[in-house]
Amino acid sequence: MLEFILELTQKTLFSLKNFQQEVLLKKIEYVVFDFGGVISKKQNEEIVKKMCRILNIQTTEFESLYTAQRREYDSGIIDAKTYWQRTVKLIDKKVEQKDLDRLIEYDIQSWLDINQEMIEYIKSIRGIVTLGLLSNMTYDTLKELNNVYWKDYFKAKTLSCKAKVAKPDFRIYNICLKALNAKPYQVLFVDDSEANIDAAWKMGINVIKFTDCKTMKSIIENEYILGN
Repeated sequence: MLEFILELTQKTLFSLKNFQQEVLLKKIEYVVFDFGGVISKKQNEEIVKKMCRILNIQTTEFESLYTAQRREYDSGIIDAKTYWQRTVKLIDKKVEQKDLDRLIEYDIQSWLDINQEMIEYIKSIRGIVTLGLLSNMTYDTLKELNNVYWKDYFKAKTLSCKAKVAKPDFRIYNICLKALNAKPYQVLFVDDSEANIDAAWKMGINVIKFTDCKTMKSIIENEYILGN
């Protein structure tokens, strides 16, 4: 009799623990991923060095120069040639057409190192939650990704070049939510940019600032329940 009571107590405690965990965890029906720095790896350092040599700048100067005129290019308002012409003008440098072409090509290629671990994770949850892609992506990068098999994992692909607006502008998050037919609290957004994460959080979207796949998976397992 005592053994029966002990066994029943253990089962009750186990069930109570699981219930407490479920109550504390947030239920997520939609997971939305950024592309650059999440699905693809960080911008390729060797290619960045090549761009720096053309521009005759230090690598420490690159990011601020690279992003200064980026918003309109990401938003599909200007093309790659115009973007790079504006960018080199900031450092009062003249670049020959052949070097401009190289900058355009290097720029595209610098974002195409795909994080295969992330692709496998996304594949593993596609039958559990509805997936979305929300990225500041140029038309030039999009052309390179047209034939990748994993793009079909995403129900909604909200890309800045097509939306004509880029993160962290609130409008692009609303476009994404509408495409998914989702409420902010139902969504988990994964991005490597602090500004993009902050904007999503202010809208009531659950967020994870991405550093690596292992850490992301650990946070999801410990803080969320995935399922439609």
